[in-house]
Amino acid sequence: MLQAVRSGWWLLAGAVLLAVGAAGFVTYAATPLYSSSTQLFISTSSSDATSAAAYQGNLFSQQRVTSYAQLLTSEQLAAQVIDELGLDLTPAQLAGRVSATPLPDTVILRVSVTDPSAQQAQTLADALGRHFADRVGQLETPDGGTASAVKVTTIEAADFNGTPVSPNVTRNLGLGAVLGLLLGLVLAFLRSRLDNTVKTAEDVRQFADAGVIGTILEDPQLSEAHLVTDLDQQSVSAESFRSIRTNLQFLDVDRPPRVIVVSSSVPGEGKSTLAVNLATVLAQSGSRVALIEADLRRPRVTRYMGLISGAGLTNVLAGTAALHEVAQPWGDGKLTVLAAGPLPPYPSEMLGSAQMRALLDELRSVNEYVIIDAPPLLPVTDAAVLSVMSDGCVISTRFGKTRREELAEAAESLARIDARLLGVVLSRVPQAAGAARGYGYKYSYEADPGRETIAEVGELSRRRPARTRRPRQEELTGPLPAARPGLATRRN
Repeated sequence: MLQAVRSGWWLLAGAVLLAVGAAGFVTYAATPLYSSSTQLFISTSSSDATSAAAYQGNLFSQQRVTSYAQLLTSEQLAAQVIDELGLDLTPAQLAGRVSATPLPDTVILRVSVTDPSAQQAQTLADALGRHFADRVGQLETPDGGTASAVKVTTIEAADFNGTPVSPNVTRNLGLGAVLGLLLGLVLAFLRSRLDNTVKTAEDVRQFADAGVIGTILEDPQLSEAHLVTDLDQQSVSAESFRSIRTNLQFLDVDRPPRVIVVSSSVPGEGKSTLAVNLATVLAQSGSRVALIEADLRRPRVTRYMGLISGAGLTNVLAGTAALHEVAQPWGDGKLTVLAAGPLPPYPSEMLGSAQMRALLDELRSVNEYVIIDAPPLLPVTDAAVLSVMSDGCVISTRFGKTRREELAEAAESLARIDARLLGVVLSRVPQAAGAARGYGYKYSYEADPGRETIAEVGELSRRRPARTRRPRQEELTGPLPAARPGLATRRN
């Protein structure tokens, strides 16, 4: 239930605001009502002045008070008041505005009348007291007698109260807030019960039979720039990708995965952002890395990294270009990027060809890591085909968007062809959800006036070459052996 409240806090806030707003509107639209009260003393008349007779008379009066309270709210008495004052009301309407309450252990009746007019409420209370006294006199006078056994005396005249008693603003708003909170809790609980999206590591273990190797918190800057090296290197996003790098390196200490496919279940789950940042943090650690833009249908890598996208992978596979002619270095030269190239007519067949396998073997021999940005697993078979040739696949899953059955089907598609699922990365996790699971902590540098910065010592940041320069021959691998005619490379 606590998790449901955390993930659906906006439902609680919305329900409370809506209920308080509705209560405020009702309160504002309601007609103000004013109240006037009077107190009546009930006594008996007796010629016997002894204490026993006085006690008996007082007991008789107390027993009568409850009956008199009912008489004060009767329509018969209300009709008499209406006739006297000439009111445009029905007896039932007036009787509904009257309340009579016996004070405990006394012979006193408190009578209250409410009305949209404070002056008329006072007039009604005063008239009710007089007509009630007359009516009791009639009822308590014995047949043939001339005097009533019960006397009604007004001990507190009807008061004038210019402050409305209804609506009660504080009470109404408070009641609206409580009802809104209860409604919000119900909605948040129902949303949690009906939600079938992936949100926790337990969801990943249950539906993908794999572990979570990293979590990327929601970051508006990352959503726009996509490349963590363009942001604060000490940001939570940058540390998230370094954590994923470390987890991948320690999946199998003896034989860590070197050729890694990055994919997702469906489009829009952050796989390309994961691929480019994973490749850059691996290169920043000192490893030689090759990044292949293998999503031939919707290439994003070169756009995110600001590189040339004209020629690339499809040219190499088709035999119309050598690898060293189209590969592009990035940063300090540790990372080499191979763009997608022209769109082929049959991407799956090209990616599953012997040329692609030979290319991966060549890149594996000269790089410590090869990162492949592949299409989603469910719409097309490209990622599954590439996963068979690689050391494993990492699935990027978007928090609160990827459905559990989509993740399960993507994992099953890899299992059917005996491809290895290295793990799942939860992307775009909301800050509140991430903090609740301990993902949102930041451990940054401490300011020290006496500590020199890298820029002051050597200005190392200026040594970074331009991203789009042509590669040097000694930085590149040779062309694939025996380039063979391949598929057509022109765009349709």
